[in-house]
Amino acid sequence: MPTAHCVSTRTGIIRGVDAAFCDMVRRPGSDLVGQSYRAITVAGDIAKSQQMLEGLVDRAVPTKLRKRYHRPDGSVIEADLLVSRLDDAGHLVSTLFWQEPSLLAVSPLHMWKAAVQMRHLYSCRMVELGEDLFGDYVGAILIQIYLSEAEGRSLTIADIAEALAMSPGMVLRWLKALRQHGLAQSDAARPDAVQLTHHGLVKVERLLTATLTPITG
Repeated sequence: MPTAHCVSTRTGIIRGVDAAFCDMVRRPGSDLVGQSYRAITVAGDIAKSQQMLEGLVDRAVPTKLRKRYHRPDGSVIEADLLVSRLDDAGHLVSTLFWQEPSLLAVSPLHMWKAAVQMRHLYSCRMVELGEDLFGDYVGAILIQIYLSEAEGRSLTIADIAEALAMSPGMVLRWLKALRQHGLAQSDAARPDAVQLTHHGLVKVERLLTATLTPITG
């Protein structure tokens, strides 16, 4: 279950969010910081949110709350919050836990099979179209990293280069871009290996879920 964090004032003005919070509400941090929680909270949950804020003024014990947030596409995401005082200035820190509705019925095995299928499709595209016309090295690299983590093995730059028939230098350039966008990082236990960030994992699993979700309409 994903975890996110948000820092706000005791009146509910957002002062800081992490990448996971942005993923949850599907908005960039620049659209959130400085806004009131009311701007993204479902109207029916504003009253209990306000009661929670008022109850935290003179109480330092963390408070639990379940509330719903609006997303730009019109959907709603429900999250469980654990809210506590952060400092004497009255700032609050919220830890949020949620589950994507589309992921509830998708098992890790389904995700792994979808990733294996996507890796196969990338390989076919490289063979059929040739390197000159293959344009999704980002996706191919992300799937390689995802599968390595799902299968419990380390993945080095050399491994990626061999799997995708790329030069190590080209792999490094793409990994630099992925790091800059917060999608990948070095493995703390093995500096020459790479892994997904939480932000990257969320993005890849959304793509995999899309391949498993029937198109309607």
